[in-house]
Amino acid sequence: MNFARFATFPIGRGLEATDGGLSLASTAPTTLDQFARSDVGCAAGAAGAEFYFWGDSLESGTYGAAVGLVPAEATVDVGMAAVGLEWRVASGELYRGPTLLRADLPTLGKGDIAGIRVVVDGDDAPVRVQLFRNAVQIHAGTVQLEGVLHFAVSLISPAAGRLRCVVNAGQWQGASEAINGGGWKQPSTTLAPLRLSVEPYMSASTDTPPNAAYLDLVAGDGLDAVASIAFWPWEGISRAGSASLKLQDGDGVLDAVALSDVRDVPVQVRRVDQGRALSTATAVSRYVLERIDIEDDGRKTAVLRDPHDDLDAPLHRAVFLPSINDQIAWQPQPVIIGAVRSAPTVPVNRDGSVQWVADAPLSSVAKVLDRGAEITAGDGYVLVSGGQQLAFGAPPVGPVIADVSSVGPDMRPATLERALQEVFRRIDKSAWSSQDARAIDSASGYAGIGFHAGAGSTPRQALAAMLPSYGADWWQDGEGILRITRMIDPDEVAETDLSFDLDWRELAGDLVVRPDLAPNLTRRMAYQPNAVLLSSGDMVSDLGLLTPTQRQQLSGPFRGQVYAGGPLASRYVRAEAAAPMVSRFDRREDAQAEIDRVIALYAVPRNFYDGRLAARTDIGFRPGQVGRITYPRYGLQAGRRVLVTSALSNPVSGRHVVRFWGA
Repeated sequence: MNFARFATFPIGRGLEATDGGLSLASTAPTTLDQFARSDVGCAAGAAGAEFYFWGDSLESGTYGAAVGLVPAEATVDVGMAAVGLEWRVASGELYRGPTLLRADLPTLGKGDIAGIRVVVDGDDAPVRVQLFRNAVQIHAGTVQLEGVLHFAVSLISPAAGRLRCVVNAGQWQGASEAINGGGWKQPSTTLAPLRLSVEPYMSASTDTPPNAAYLDLVAGDGLDAVASIAFWPWEGISRAGSASLKLQDGDGVLDAVALSDVRDVPVQVRRVDQGRALSTATAVSRYVLERIDIEDDGRKTAVLRDPHDDLDAPLHRAVFLPSINDQIAWQPQPVIIGAVRSAPTVPVNRDGSVQWVADAPLSSVAKVLDRGAEITAGDGYVLVSGGQQLAFGAPPVGPVIADVSSVGPDMRPATLERALQEVFRRIDKSAWSSQDARAIDSASGYAGIGFHAGAGSTPRQALAAMLPSYGADWWQDGEGILRITRMIDPDEVAETDLSFDLDWRELAGDLVVRPDLAPNLTRRMAYQPNAVLLSSGDMVSDLGLLTPTQRQQLSGPFRGQVYAGGPLASRYVRAEAAAPMVSRFDRREDAQAEIDRVIALYAVPRNFYDGRLAARTDIGFRPGQVGRITYPRYGLQAGRRVLVTSALSNPVSGRHVVRFWGA
């Protein structure tokens, strides 16, 4: 997603867009006559941005600045009030041309954030404007503005470099609805809906849309969809869905689309009987169009990927601004979810007496260590108002680490549901099943986990770190919802809850069996992982301040580990000496219960079963389903419950290649 920045051209005299357009600085004395505008305009819909000012002029109280809206063709050296809307943030005045609209707006001081949001309805209607001071709306009204609108900023500075401004158009979490309502971003490429089918089809008059024709361009065996899950004892990880759609296009209907740069277009796949209304269709899957490959004059292939590519967006929703510390400018602020041990802190002032911990407010700080030695709360340090920084009575030597929680007092960890809520909140994701996470929390009874991320982390990486603690993985259902499945014993699933019952006569070939060797299985599980490890040189040498046991805890990847002593099938003897699985649990009892549960699953040898079905459009397989298979060999003569781990399915031909797991 491309968010707006300051345009390098056109730009008012004495102003310079720096830091890739995220910052605006004065290179000479400047007045309200000069302004810089955004590189992205808003022609329709809603857009918003926030602005943060700092510098010597601001601190001395002799500065001035304005935020506003101007049309794309506006001259940048005539003042934005002459061509658009101008909010003078230091005096609290709002102008449209020479007309003073408001003179009573709250003024902005040091540390305040100015926000502006505009809604363009079109048809020459007045635009709706909201102004914000930090998180509080201070103005809402309409004003007559024409053309494609850009945000604009003026700086009043008596000398070069005395005043600067940073814009946040949605790159990070905002303070107000100016950002949290969507930000100011480049409009995405639009594509008229393409309605394709295996054979000619028209929706019913009662459907939405009514009487819509579907072009019969999809080949008869056109769609192969793949979905799979993997749990930590196994080899390899697969957490994505993909598909390829074969198209017959001898007339070149899709030539223009294939040659365009259109991508990231949502794709919905449904199955409906000919002659019936589209409203009776069943969902097969959802994807995002990656590209359309031209095979020859008559054939094309649409390459589809899973619709959850937002999982590769940045997890961090805040960065350190240059006003805080030039040495860490634009560095992502750390993410803390749940209970985190040895979270590193970041000095943000000259002597290190103020240190940043997280990009969101903390609920509790259990312990703060300077070179491993504990600092007393109150006299030694306090959690600053806002909950993200620690202020020290005396500058620490460093490095400083802290045991903290984002959830509650006493180092309370986050339940799986709460942890995932926080991950998905950061990318504004709603297409996930909180019920699945809640069910796992209920079944396990675990207190929960903790997660810390430095620079460069993504939601996908967060899921990969969190879910294995519960022996879980994610996949997507036919509606594109992100679902969560836990590794369970199929034999414990009730008869009434089975999703399928397959007899060997229904298979299109032999059932292929291979042993589950569980190469990553171990009897040990670690808990309380350290977010950062201290070396011996990072810790005080006084044994009275830091015991050998404490040194070992702080220098290792985790604070403790547990051992499962239950019976284990001889096939898994290597688990006896394997390294511990490092969980995200904070409570010893949670780690003990989970590793006992996993080891119990391998008290008997486990196998993978690969089967193929043909012409079965009446059945669909999803990862995590449990059913029964019956086969005349391999001890399956009486039937055995198995769990689906992967499925390659063609909803048109009814061809399925499925992998099952069980005893």
